[in-house]
Amino acid sequence: MSEMEPREAAALRKHVGAGGYRPVHPGVYVTHGEWTRLTPRRRHVVKALAAMPRLGARLVASHETAAALHRCPGLRGWPPRVHVTDPARIRAQATAHVVKHAQTLDPLDTWLVSGVPVTSPTRTAADLALSQQHAETVVVLDDLLRRDLVAVADVEALIRARPRARSRVAALTALAFASPLADSPGESLARVVLARIGAPKPVLQHRFHSDGSFDPRVDFWFAEHGVVLEFDGAARFTRSRHVGPRTPEQVAVDERLREDAIRAHPDVAGFVRCVWSDLREPARLRAVLASAGVPCRR
Repeated sequence: MSEMEPREAAALRKHVGAGGYRPVHPGVYVTHGEWTRLTPRRRHVVKALAAMPRLGARLVASHETAAALHRCPGLRGWPPRVHVTDPARIRAQATAHVVKHAQTLDPLDTWLVSGVPVTSPTRTAADLALSQQHAETVVVLDDLLRRDLVAVADVEALIRARPRARSRVAALTALAFASPLADSPGESLARVVLARIGAPKPVLQHRFHSDGSFDPRVDFWFAEHGVVLEFDGAARFTRSRHVGPRTPEQVAVDERLREDAIRAHPDVAGFVRCVWSDLREPARLRAVLASAGVPCRR
């Protein structure tokens, strides 16, 4: 802004006031149309890309901002401020646009993503495990493990290297619970809720073998009770990697045929589904399982 002519600055302020542009960081704007087309994660990435060149070379994008840059899912949405780590700071600092964390960084802790320095997936996983709630941590850890971007032993070593962290035990608990077999954030959260309500531990991504022509795989398999639990998120019916060239009508038909084939398998005694609202209200998931004969201890 300071390099603009007064007339240009006044015109920009007029557009911002009229809703034509949106500020993403002091002195950086995007058009309203561009902003509305972005997903919440991409909006946070845009904020990070705008902020990082103005924050100084020693600062590294970290925590939730690093997770966004690494394309991790965000269970509770993305923070309004950009998170960075400043190795030169003694205490954390929060301003209107940036949260600065005070931590040392090993050279191996820093990657370059989209042209900006960002904590590695391993360091990001450790930072989030030490700062987020259990469910949010599990969602990110599951995703990073599934994409083979981290190893449990490496994340554990970073967590144990911070013995004075108050949330160290909780972080190690979340790491021990994490699994590369969860195929979506919804499945990760379902695992957390299942554990909270005392459901039997299910087998993840179980595949039913038949004559070879169709071997369906299911999200959760309670082998002792012969019950299949499927999580139905929007991704299963809308994302290209799940849908491919099929029409919505064909997707619905194929999913029904798949369910019929699973129900017909001799090992299957029950088939139930859950959705996001069931995970937000654990009593509903407990009822879904009870209807199929799967007991919960809590």
